[in-house]
Amino acid sequence: MKPYTWEEIKDFLIKELKKTKHIMTFGTIGSCNVEHDIDTIITKKPSSSSSEFYKEIHNLFDNINNYLMRKYGAKVIRFAQHEPEALRLSNAKNKDLAFQVMIYTNYSQIERDWAWALFEEDNLQEILKKNYKCLIGNVNDLFSNEFQKRNYYEPVFTYLYFGDRINSHYPIKLFVQLMNQLFDYLFRKRLGLKPPVAKNEKEVREIFYNLCDILDKLNKEKEV
Repeated sequence: MKPYTWEEIKDFLIKELKKTKHIMTFGTIGSCNVEHDIDTIITKKPSSSSSEFYKEIHNLFDNINNYLMRKYGAKVIRFAQHEPEALRLSNAKNKDLAFQVMIYTNYSQIERDWAWALFEEDNLQEILKKNYKCLIGNVNDLFSNEFQKRNYYEPVFTYLYFGDRINSHYPIKLFVQLMNQLFDYLFRKRLGLKPPVAKNEKEVREIFYNLCDILDKLNKEKEV
């Protein structure tokens, strides 16, 4: 048994989320069983920059991690996919808390990301309305005109959240290596730009947020 409950984690999250300015919704899907993992969806306010949004996400999980480390000697492990691999590489212990997190900048990105898992008769809006339990914001925010607006670089943002190992607790050498591989692919292959190379975690975060700013700028140029 974990030394904490979901209710304790939930209360901490709600307090932290009240301080945020760029997260539109933060909520869970599923049982919220801390013995397994917490399936989470986080969405961006349409008016916010992607870099400020991601900074809030990373800082939020930094704060949860610090809270659990101080109180229970446990860490938070955030991942997007491949749970067994993520837990093994992070050297997860029984008392650690795992979050599988999906991160979206607009509704179309959700549709693209979920399309492979849905049958023809499945209704994504109904699935979200029934199962998405928000700690901040409201599920109906996902269906607002502002959040429905599409952007050209949605696939890059999806790839970015898949590959983001910040808050993962991977060994630092492996973490930097994997993030540099992600940057190389997105900068060089998808954007046609020279990829920067990070030497440490601080530089990884700096490059990550700079990439978000570049994508926001490119999306605005596509709108013209």
